[in-house]
Amino acid sequence: MLCFVACQGTTERVAGWYVTRKITQYLDLTSAQKDATRQDVDRTISVIRRTELSPWVSFLREVRQGIHDGLTDDLTAHLQRRYDQRLDAGVDLLTPRLSALLAQLNDAQVDHFTAKMHEDVDRLYEDREQPKGKQQRNFEKKALKLVEDFVGDLSDEQETQVRALIRRIPDERAKQYEAAQKNLHEFRAFMGRHPDAPTIEGELRSMWAHRYDALGRGREMNVRRAEQRKWLIDVYRILDAKQRAHAEAELTDRINMLKRWVLPAT
Repeated sequence: MLCFVACQGTTERVAGWYVTRKITQYLDLTSAQKDATRQDVDRTISVIRRTELSPWVSFLREVRQGIHDGLTDDLTAHLQRRYDQRLDAGVDLLTPRLSALLAQLNDAQVDHFTAKMHEDVDRLYEDREQPKGKQQRNFEKKALKLVEDFVGDLSDEQETQVRALIRRIPDERAKQYEAAQKNLHEFRAFMGRHPDAPTIEGELRSMWAHRYDALGRGREMNVRRAEQRKWLIDVYRILDAKQRAHAEAELTDRINMLKRWVLPAT
C-alpha cells in the first residue's frame, strides 16, 4: 500500500487514511476502533519509513546489480535468502499490531473479516472450475505479461521459449485453494474462542512458519526456491542486452519511488 500511494505522489497523511480505510473495509471497525487504528497506522508508517524501506532499497539495488552482472545460481540463492529475510522482518513488525487489532473484534466483525478473505481467495482462484486447458492458457497469458512488463517486448522466438518455461511450472493451484479455505475455516474457529492478543500473535506466526506444509512432502520451501531459482535463470538467459537493461531501468524506478519515502533512522 505504501508503494501504491508513494507512486501516486501522495503524502504520508493520505497514506495513513488509505491504509486505515482498507483495514476498516476488512474488519468493519467501529468509529472508535477506526480512530485508534488510524493513530496506530500513522505510527507504523513512520516506523516502516525509518526501518524497513532502506533495507528494501538495498535489496533492490542488489537485484539490479545481479541483472547487470549476470545471474548465477549462487547469486540468485543469495537474493532469495535476502528476500525471505525482508518478508520475515515485515511479519515481525506487523504481526503484533495486527494481533492487538484482531483481539478487539466481536463475532460479527470476525465473520465479516472471514467473509472478505473468502471473497479474495475465490477471486484469486476464480478460474478453478474451468477446464484444465483453459486454466493453463490463462495462467500462461498472465505469466507472460508479467515477464514482458518487466523486460519489455519479447521476440516471437523468445516468447515461444518463455511459454515453454511457464508450462514447466508445477500446477499447485488446486492445493493452494484448498489450503487457503482450510486455513480460513480453522482461523475462524480459533477466533471464536476469543483469544487474547499474544495468543493470536502465536497463531499467526505459526501459520506463517508452516505456510507451505499443506502442499505436501517434496514441496517444502527449499524445493520451491530451487525451482524458482532455475526458472528465473532460464528466463534471464533468453533475454538480450536491451531487455536486461529494461529490467534494470524498471528496478531503478522502484528504487527511486521507495527512496522518496525513506526517513533517516535517527
